[in-house]
Amino acid sequence: MIGLSSLEVETPRRPQNPYGRNSSSSHAASNARLYFMICLTIFTLYGLFNMSGAGDPEPYSLTGDAAGGWGVEHNHAIEHHDTSLISAEQRASTSSNSITYPTVDMAAFDDTDFLEEDFILALTPFISIPQHARPEYELYQTDGLEFDITELFSDKNTAHGLAYDFIANRDKRKLKPEDPQLIQRYALTLLFYATGGHDENNPAEEATNRGGWNSDMAHFLTGLHECHWAKKSLKDQFWEMLSMEGDDDTKVGVTKCNDEMEVTEIRLANLNLIGFIPEEIKWLNVLQSLDVQNNHISGPIPESLGELDELRYLSLDGNNFSGSIPDVFHELTKLERAYLNFNDFNGAMPPSLCTLREEGSLMDLWSDCGGYPITCTCCTVCCDFVAECDSMQSQNGDDRE
Repeated sequence: MIGLSSLEVETPRRPQNPYGRNSSSSHAASNARLYFMICLTIFTLYGLFNMSGAGDPEPYSLTGDAAGGWGVEHNHAIEHHDTSLISAEQRASTSSNSITYPTVDMAAFDDTDFLEEDFILALTPFISIPQHARPEYELYQTDGLEFDITELFSDKNTAHGLAYDFIANRDKRKLKPEDPQLIQRYALTLLFYATGGHDENNPAEEATNRGGWNSDMAHFLTGLHECHWAKKSLKDQFWEMLSMEGDDDTKVGVTKCNDEMEVTEIRLANLNLIGFIPEEIKWLNVLQSLDVQNNHISGPIPESLGELDELRYLSLDGNNFSGSIPDVFHELTKLERAYLNFNDFNGAMPPSLCTLREEGSLMDLWSDCGGYPITCTCCTVCCDFVAECDSMQSQNGDDRE
């Protein structure tokens, strides 16, 4: 698949580089080149210093700017959302589609000795086995037949087993099984491993050569609260060294949480993610923005995305997702932008997304409908599956821009 960095997608809203070249004189250009080479040398030395472990940055703010979506390179807008979210109690009373966590019997936990069995008891109600073809999960894809869940948690060939091992045995935060944020931390850890994540602090993983991305790229799997699992991009660090204002939207990882320390935005774009998105992502039930564009994620779109009724921004473009787009978006009444283009989808755009586009809040809907293989009469932009995209009119003649 062609990398998105090489795509020439036309759009009238393409931002201009504020640090563009000044060609007023050859002397100024020469000085600029000299200045750039000095800065590049400093930046290289700074990078080597960070790689040595001596320059780890401080944790980032819990309420950083929104990070969803394409920036200058890929032409669709980055959305910023209000950080003043209502409390869990208010959410339960106002939302018709609020997610209810499965009931776990807390009386079963020992107050002083939290064994691995306690974590198994706490996590089991939240587990979903991938149903698409994954060799490492064949033993557990039993068509409804029961299997021993402890076998899955102990199987480090699976993302579920690796995530469980981190939570129960290696996590420096040492959450207890009854901690209300255990499920959030497990879901993020599972997302990390399901998308080819490799924990650089675990020697056992180093020998497996699993590929994908590394925990240090976004400060994942640290002992900090998961709302601090974020890191400025190299691009952002470069502008910072030049004493210029960087682009907060280039931060990657968990880029925003609300006041209750619940994850509301995730940006994992351009990090060489592989693998799949697990169904357990639904337990991040106040998630507003999910951006995994320009990676190598495969498999189907998880149907559980349809349960994230706070979702406003969804960027899956530039991956290897396949199959038909599931018709599960009926309840996503706050969804404003969905980018599904440059994937391997086929079939027709589901009615639930077209309804949101024509009657709801969905302003942008991009897909590979410029011919084979997607049929879409409600998309705002149709791409040709390879490189080019064209603006379209929706069925009701309103371009919504």
